[in-house]
Amino acid sequence: MRNFVSRFPVLTFTALTLTFQTLIVAFMSLRLRGGLHLDDDPVAHMVFRLRVFGPLGFAMLVTFYIEGKAGLGTLFGSYLHWKAPMRFYALAFSWKFMYFYTGAAVILLMGWAPWPGWVADNFFNGTHQGAINLMHNMAFIVGIAFVEETAWMKFSVTRLQRNYSALASCSMVGIAWGTWYLPMLMLGEGVPDGFPIPVFMASMFSLTILLGWIFNMTQSGPILLIAQIVSNCAFFILPVFPPFSGLDPIYVNGFVAVNCTLSALLVLVYGWRELGTGKRAVWGERAAPASTGVLQPLPTTLGTLK
Repeated sequence: MRNFVSRFPVLTFTALTLTFQTLIVAFMSLRLRGGLHLDDDPVAHMVFRLRVFGPLGFAMLVTFYIEGKAGLGTLFGSYLHWKAPMRFYALAFSWKFMYFYTGAAVILLMGWAPWPGWVADNFFNGTHQGAINLMHNMAFIVGIAFVEETAWMKFSVTRLQRNYSALASCSMVGIAWGTWYLPMLMLGEGVPDGFPIPVFMASMFSLTILLGWIFNMTQSGPILLIAQIVSNCAFFILPVFPPFSGLDPIYVNGFVAVNCTLSALLVLVYGWRELGTGKRAVWGERAAPASTGVLQPLPTTLGTLK
């Protein structure tokens, strides 16, 4: 067993995590029969909230099983590395807003739909319910971000990047990460409404490439954490999802289109092998991040994605 887990740690983690998620969602579907929702069942609500810490628990369990305490140090060590170029902090705080407004601007210029507004209704005006909901959920948002960036990016992507290219590693993790949310999307709980499944999967795939590029460039846990916290907060702030004032789904599709386009450009500009200007981040190796803004030429080598 140890030999298998040591050889395939990400596969083991993914199998445990997705099985756990499937069991939780099956439990939820049984508890919420007859049109009930999470808020109608305190037990289901508690179980559903606590389930988000499953990936972190499995990542720690697998790491400790094969590497002991030293492995846990590697898992959380990047959070001590906060020194990175300020442009990456600026990107972490602004990326989702820039992506959404770019998509909305294109939609407006093409005449497909009117401008949706800068923020969701009732955030800065009206009942301020959006802001109230954000503050009420802030601790949970930070916790989710910490879990996801530790389990999916630091544990999974950097381990895969020992044997595979950055693009292949991010692609595999992006699919697995999206699959983690897929049962909830089908159940209609725990994810924003109005996300068509193919669009959601494309969004998670592209997000993983963006975060993989950021980490390969900085190897900074705090920057990834900020980027994910901002992403989750934006759900309460931006008028992107249809339930907000009856918005057209075109706006979330526009955001995802920008996400996919810019992630593809990152691969083209920085190369699919390293996805950065230096060596890709690898589990257990503390390579110095790129310190210059010089872009790599497009890759010219041929071969597989390994």
